[in-house]
Amino acid sequence: MTGKMWQVREQVKNEISRNTNTKVNFLEFINQNQADITLLVSEANKLYQEGKFGECAKIFRQLARITKELEFNCESKGKYSDQNTLNDLTGKEWLRHTKSWLVVDGKPSDIVHDIKNHPASFPPALVNHFIEFFTKKGDWVFDPFMGIGSVLKSAQDLQRNCWGIELNEDYQKFALNRVKSNGSLFLDVTNGDARNTVYLWEKTQHPKFGFVITSPPYWDMLGKSRGGVKSPLKQRVENGLDEKYSENPHDIGNISDLNRYLEELYTIFTDIKPILKPKAYIVVILQNIRTQSGEMEPIAWKFAELMRKSFSLQQEFIWCQDQKFMGIWGYPKVYVSNLHHHYCLVFQNK
Repeated sequence: MTGKMWQVREQVKNEISRNTNTKVNFLEFINQNQADITLLVSEANKLYQEGKFGECAKIFRQLARITKELEFNCESKGKYSDQNTLNDLTGKEWLRHTKSWLVVDGKPSDIVHDIKNHPASFPPALVNHFIEFFTKKGDWVFDPFMGIGSVLKSAQDLQRNCWGIELNEDYQKFALNRVKSNGSLFLDVTNGDARNTVYLWEKTQHPKFGFVITSPPYWDMLGKSRGGVKSPLKQRVENGLDEKYSENPHDIGNISDLNRYLEELYTIFTDIKPILKPKAYIVVILQNIRTQSGEMEPIAWKFAELMRKSFSLQQEFIWCQDQKFMGIWGYPKVYVSNLHHHYCLVFQNK
């Protein structure tokens, strides 16, 4: 451990002894992030020596966000109100969660080798943000498109019970391998089709859910060409990794007709109403897409309009990425942006 890191640990110990109201394990936070910080600093120094100052600056921005998180964890969080029926947050923590956007890029430790075969995993920190706000410890979380288990792992880390469904059996097995056995929590993923959620739920005899969070396939985006630039998707294919989730005809990510895709997705959520508590919250992560014809399809907005038939649309939350690959799309004649944001749509069961 470096001298500077040791000083930080000592400062945190002093903060713990002074502040009895904080609920965050500061030393655990430092232990979890120390390897990431060391790796990022080393990479930044290497890029600086090579004169790649722009890439170096991006890493320093990532380090700044980790440092800011540490600073917040070292502050007093105030007192928890017994009248809080939604989550375990104090007023100060609650306020922090209500900002309508968040910059989240996966840390180096988030991307283990096996996860790299999944074409569109999302950072655990993003899932944590919503689970912390919409649930209490011991509550039940559901994900109908579990993938490789980001929601399952987050639920375990935050001491919530979690059940999910995943169509791809390889991803389902990997998701189960991500969570350690814990007798006090229920953590499971069923290999199956989200269209059959109620049938599968009745077989498990789980209680009804107060919170659902998921990131369904963004239409058939993964199967579309992104132009001549060698994008990360093309590089994945060259490296023998998955280009899309599956070839399964039941996979909604293989539906080419947008209206049919939206209707199928909407039906999945309306059909799960029997397993939801009254006033349960649902967070669906989607992205608007530029089609091959050059026009944008506002998938997230169209889906939100459909969902309003059966659910209350509470808000949109913007997840931003700062470390994502930048492609020079359309140059030098056509405007094509780099999409580095996603819509986290918040609904409530009526």
